[in-house]
Amino acid sequence: MSVKNMSVLHRAGNVSYGLLGSESAVDDLVIEVGRTGLSGFNYFHKKFGMPYEFLLKRSISSGHALFAATDDNARLLGFARFEKIADEVERIHRGKKNVVKRPVYLLRSIEVHPSFRHIGIGRLLFAIAVESLKSSVITLPDNFQAARFFREKLMFITISENDCTVSARYKDYLLLSYPKARVLLKTIAENYPRMVMPELIDSYESLMFKSNMGKSISRRDLNRFKELLESSTHLVDGKLLKEMNSFLNKFTVKS
Repeated sequence: MSVKNMSVLHRAGNVSYGLLGSESAVDDLVIEVGRTGLSGFNYFHKKFGMPYEFLLKRSISSGHALFAATDDNARLLGFARFEKIADEVERIHRGKKNVVKRPVYLLRSIEVHPSFRHIGIGRLLFAIAVESLKSSVITLPDNFQAARFFREKLMFITISENDCTVSARYKDYLLLSYPKARVLLKTIAENYPRMVMPELIDSYESLMFKSNMGKSISRRDLNRFKELLESSTHLVDGKLLKEMNSFLNKFTVKS
């Protein structure tokens, strides 16, 4: 079951990561709200008494960028809300346009369904979002654990007094500068390839096992692996990519 008006940017297993393009997209989501005996989203509902449908629709209508992770049944697994606080700055030199300062987005919130935490969905959702935004990102974690997560897992740092990326009003916020944001998804993919590209890793390991056991490999399975590799080449670690290409180059399909 697909979500209308959701631009899918990445798939990993049965999870789709994408940008919600309209308020109507929220109507297609299955949003589980936590209550007694049922696990679900609860932060905004518990703290502000705010319905999640209203929160997400309001975010879109306010011009915020709303990214979501959903399963094949359109169940919402996680979401991240970004507000642009500084526009891109461009200069024209010798007739050529150059970006001299990237836009800056404020991460308003990120929340993952309690039943799907600690498996990388939030981290991957954020990395896919910032790659799409092509910007620097700031945020103000509301507790120590969140601050630690942003620093250790997502490469945020404290904004220095001399940093001119954002105005002084954000001096207490954490910053992920564009150079780091640009490579975050690839860094996560290199460190956790199965989390980002589960189909590719499963396919490769299956083919390697069959090859090592002297079993025949169908052309269909080999072509499937080649397709997965071609679509993920930009994310695969250099060493692993070399191994995979070497395997393909020397392998003889046995009918």
